Amino acid sequence: MPRLLPLLFLPLPLFANELSYKTLQSGPSGTTTPITDHGIHGEGQIIAFLDTGVDWDSCFFIEPDGSRPPVNSVDLTRRKIVAYDFLYDDPNSADAFDNQGHGTHGAASAAGDRGAPIAHDYGDGIATGAKIIVQDAGFAGGDNCSQLPALGCPVDLTPILDQAWRQGARIHSNSWGDRQGVPFPIDPPRANYPRSARDADAFIWTHPDMLVLFNTGNNGSAGIAPPGSLSAPGCAKNTLQVGGTRDGYFYDDNVLASFTLFGPTADGRIKPDLVGPAMVLAGDAKIISRGQTCGMTFQPGTSWASPTIAGAAALVRQYYTDGFYPSGTPAAADRFAPSAALLKATLIAAGRRVEYFDTPNGEVATKPLPSYEQGFGFPVLGDVLYFPGNVRKLRKVESDLAEGEATTLRYEVRAGTPLKAVLVWTDPPGSSLVNDLDLRVSDPSGAAQFGNEPLHPGQPDRVNNVEMVSIAQPLAGAYTITVSASHLGLGPRQGYALVITGDITDAKARTRAARH
Repeated sequence: MPRLLPLLFLPLPLFANELSYKTLQSGPSGTTTPITDHGIHGEGQIIAFLDTGVDWDSCFFIEPDGSRPPVNSVDLTRRKIVAYDFLYDDPNSADAFDNQGHGTHGAASAAGDRGAPIAHDYGDGIATGAKIIVQDAGFAGGDNCSQLPALGCPVDLTPILDQAWRQGARIHSNSWGDRQGVPFPIDPPRANYPRSARDADAFIWTHPDMLVLFNTGNNGSAGIAPPGSLSAPGCAKNTLQVGGTRDGYFYDDNVLASFTLFGPTADGRIKPDLVGPAMVLAGDAKIISRGQTCGMTFQPGTSWASPTIAGAAALVRQYYTDGFYPSGTPAAADRFAPSAALLKATLIAAGRRVEYFDTPNGEVATKPLPSYEQGFGFPVLGDVLYFPGNVRKLRKVESDLAEGEATTLRYEVRAGTPLKAVLVWTDPPGSSLVNDLDLRVSDPSGAAQFGNEPLHPGQPDRVNNVEMVSIAQPLAGAYTITVSASHLGLGPRQGYALVITGDITDAKARTRAARH
């Protein structure tokens, strides 16, 4: 039945990232910031934004000396924009730096930082310490592909991802879809696997440290979006696709937005992977905020959900690169650069079910996770990143398997805290699964669950390269977690990332690989 809504609207300050930067750390009703309280603001991380550009002299991005960003080159000493790549516009034009506004709002949602450096000021992004690369692809209304003319039609994504990677970005944020040559207003293909999706999968396959994010797109008509309405190329296998939360009245991250789009993909995979805030007040371009150099606007759309989660990914990445894992305190000896699969697995392990969906007839209950409505939920980083004193622990495993091999880990689990295991691997390009791994979790009684089992009871997953087992009320005792390679269609071995969270301790820390 519909949820009873509160009688009063939330006060205006909570409409901004004043809400987002807390809910992504402590949950939809959370008021604490356990990640930034430990000095994690995205320092040392670079996020690339492929969009209409960025208004560089906005107070959310400008340098202390007011200097322009380096054009088509890199300067890592700058506080925010370390490279501004003109892929289409003339850098000498007065209108060159985002005369449309979309790119500025997206970048500000993720990493905007005005006022006191790094410290959170009103309207700041999620990762105030992160630096950014701007890939200005222009804007062209009426384009039959991406509306970003530099991408071409058909879209050619590979050289653009390669440029950002070579300049140092390891997180790449995108808020656009590929119409695949279909003119407006004809509906383009949905949730399919065009060349642009293959390009994304192929690039991540050969650059496994690059996390590439996309939004789902928005439902432009009245009513609920139909199944399989996602935009490409975000629905590629190796991307992290993000849908939207927040209803039209209360800006609640426990409510799916009425305009967010749904999976599954054409081949039956779970997408989106996650959902994030899709009504965001953030810094904007002068053309939008009427000439102000510190202007902000409040806008709806999943275009802001993907960069917001990109900002959250920067916090997770810093947790690993600064050596917080496994002790929860930064240690130089523990620093390492995580794979995209590990970042994706960590964010998915942080997912909580968004309980309601905003429909024309009121709010209704959502389906259990994982689902084609919201994937693996809304990420709450405080649920997964371990710090001293936390009951819930974090364990990660990165390894590889040959076909027919399996790795089994054993953990002692205490009752009272949810147990979750998430398996992610970067799959070779292809319109369906090429290399098939399986996740299986057995409890102390011997009962077992496969990854994503709610969608195919009693059977292993043969479709997705993301698998999750989530046990809300685990038994006390020994659990075994097994990752096996059912079939490899390409290559002698397949790498993977496995993330486990819960009140766990290693039981003799035995890991084995055996052919079966």
